[in-house]
Amino acid sequence: MAGKLPTTVIGSFPKPDYLPIRDWFDSARENGTMGSTDVTLGYTGWKASDADEALFRRAAEEVIGLQVDAGVDVPTDGEVRRENYIHYHCRHIAGFDFRDLERRVLRDGAYEAELPAIRGKVSHDGPAYSPHDFAASQEVSAREVKFTLPGPLTIMDTTADCHYNDRNKLARDLADALNVEVLALAQAGCQHIQVDEPIFARKPKDAMSFGIEALERVFHGVSDNVVRTAHMCCGYPYRIDNPDYPKADYMVYHDLVEALDGKIEALSIEDCHCKNDLELFEKFKKTTA
Repeated sequence: MAGKLPTTVIGSFPKPDYLPIRDWFDSARENGTMGSTDVTLGYTGWKASDADEALFRRAAEEVIGLQVDAGVDVPTDGEVRRENYIHYHCRHIAGFDFRDLERRVLRDGAYEAELPAIRGKVSHDGPAYSPHDFAASQEVSAREVKFTLPGPLTIMDTTADCHYNDRNKLARDLADALNVEVLALAQAGCQHIQVDEPIFARKPKDAMSFGIEALERVFHGVSDNVVRTAHMCCGYPYRIDNPDYPKADYMVYHDLVEALDGKIEALSIEDCHCKNDLELFEKFKKTTA
């Protein structure tokens, strides 16, 4: 009898109401515009208290429990600590300005927002935050927990570059900063690390030119026991079937999969909307899943 196909999730999960933070996108929509500065500024300088920490652990335990009950082999903590998937990580990296925001149009015109700005060299000058977040989740899970991070291109497309004017150089510096977190995660015992690059599908030329190289740089030096996973998608808003949300061309998957083969152990893609032919998976020669 063939073995069971291992299952995992992309990463995010709706936040329980009792948490001290809310989802950035939900808050922005309620304020009537995705570009509201109040939402981003409201989290600038915010720190979790001991009481908040207990709530985050409770949320992680509940979210992981739901996934385990559903049969998921490699759960995540649902990213319950992050008000915004990108911003949360950038707050731990030097070079980002979260007070003087910049308005930009994102995701091929999908929405417009006030974004944190890059106003200096990007670098990881402080201690890694991810081992704490990972350990807090792993302590409430009997199964190995996957940790997720945004990739260089995705960070670049969700912030405003007011310093580099060189996308290749910025991608390398972001990759080096993320590599600090990845190595710290591996040292802490995390065996499933996922880097999300939805922008690969929207900007395949950048992905092929320097994005995949930057992804490899993020994972540089990580031990062989770590499953290196990447996620890319064609774009999805708060619901998958929103016909007004501009999505990337899913056919780019075919070119990108071949380019990514062997650079990672596993690839997570969005298929609910795309409904790719299974021949896509035949393009994998080295990547296992």
